[in-house]
Amino acid sequence: MDIPLLGRKNMKTREALHSDLEAWVGLRHFLWPKSNYADLLNEAKAILKSKNEVCFLLIHPFRGVVGFSEAALHSSSKGYYCHVEGWYVMPEFRGHGHGKELIGCIEFWTLHRSINLLTSDTNEDYPMSEEAHARAGFKIIQKITIFAKELQQPE
Repeated sequence: MDIPLLGRKNMKTREALHSDLEAWVGLRHFLWPKSNYADLLNEAKAILKSKNEVCFLLIHPFRGVVGFSEAALHSSSKGYYCHVEGWYVMPEFRGHGHGKELIGCIEFWTLHRSINLLTSDTNEDYPMSEEAHARAGFKIIQKITIFAKELQQPE
């Protein structure tokens, strides 16, 4: 599905294809640098095969893939919802509405499945994310702090 970026000359979005794997996974690795490249590749391949997951790519006419948004359908006791699993735009293309356009592609995909709730999350590892979410129309519903303690067996 090609979705033109209105008002953004020569840029377009479309669903990811198998031929996009190298560029797409490269961007996934920028977003999740601590992740193993092979794992990111396998996850991307699984998204391409899934009917309940999707990836949209932001395509620059000369630079190629410069951004992506990934989402998956989930169910809860209240019904189905869609969750943004990953969202990244290369730094030099940020601040021009491209991230919002990528989220718009997910919104369209979600609504086409008669689902009207889109969720996302972030943490302090992504300091610009909260502002980007707000510009894309998300509202904070809860902030949490998760604690962990490594336990040792008594000697």
